[in-house]
Amino acid sequence: MAKKAPKSAYQHAGVDIDAGERFAAMIKQRVAAAWPEAGKEIGGFAGGGLVPHQHRHVVGSTDGPGTKIILAALVREFSGIGRDIVAMTAVDTFVDGAQPRFFYDYLAVGKLIPDLHIQIIDSLIAGCIDADCMLVGGETAEMPDLYRPLWKCDCAGFVIGFSRDKTERNIRPGMRIYGWPSYGIGSNGFSLVRRVFKLRGSITETRRNLDKRYNVLDGQPLSGVLLSPTPIWIRAIRKQLVPGMVHAHITGGGMPGNIPRILPPDCTAVIDRSTWQRPAIFHLIQTLGNVAPDEMDRVFNQGIMMVSIIPENGPGI
Repeated sequence: MAKKAPKSAYQHAGVDIDAGERFAAMIKQRVAAAWPEAGKEIGGFAGGGLVPHQHRHVVGSTDGPGTKIILAALVREFSGIGRDIVAMTAVDTFVDGAQPRFFYDYLAVGKLIPDLHIQIIDSLIAGCIDADCMLVGGETAEMPDLYRPLWKCDCAGFVIGFSRDKTERNIRPGMRIYGWPSYGIGSNGFSLVRRVFKLRGSITETRRNLDKRYNVLDGQPLSGVLLSPTPIWIRAIRKQLVPGMVHAHITGGGMPGNIPRILPPDCTAVIDRSTWQRPAIFHLIQTLGNVAPDEMDRVFNQGIMMVSIIPENGPGI
């Protein structure tokens, strides 16, 4: 039987260059399969591409999945985390009037496990396809002294988008507000979620609580409900082609904190709660955590991931 090669000094320090190179090759293969032109960018010192014709205004955004990634790492299930990151960044770029074009990621881990952490990249690629942007570059960092226990990790996304001109939001009294469903929590409020469901203790206790099933969640394990990916509505919204439509992304701050960001001083949003059904997970959080209704509204999306505001005489969505 062949002997294993001795560990290098860097491996003894906790960083595996060989694993990093294999991971980079896995990423390049996947990106090239999704976007041949972007595959050429992976492996250089930086990545980019052509600015769309006649587009001169640039919009950028950066964000991550928050403490949701702790739960994903605990159950070794990263298949939705990348989509969460794209949703947080690309949608912010989109609602500011630009089409997301280039996506970059930053993945930091305690110990790189290529066959596990590639789930994050696969999910990023799937999210980018939904958002009509391309993964063109990124960085993977193995930092055992920063991420302990070694199963911990974090990931962030960075998006650059373009538009022909800076977007003007012409919102007037009488316009209508439409909501796009979230189907769940998305990526906001997970520090509160983890407290409510006792997911901040020992690894054993947290994993046991993630396996719990609640009748109001149709018997699904809690982990499956909490880790459901954030929907990306960019393609669906672009198909509507309603002139004068403007949007708000309902993330941290909920509807009370995000809709006013796009309103002029003479407008107030009036939301009819009877027009959609709040996902059961929010009722469970509110009940178990004894969370006040106003705080629920400010922390969570309450079932609405985006809103679109359209002219009062415009076509319906």
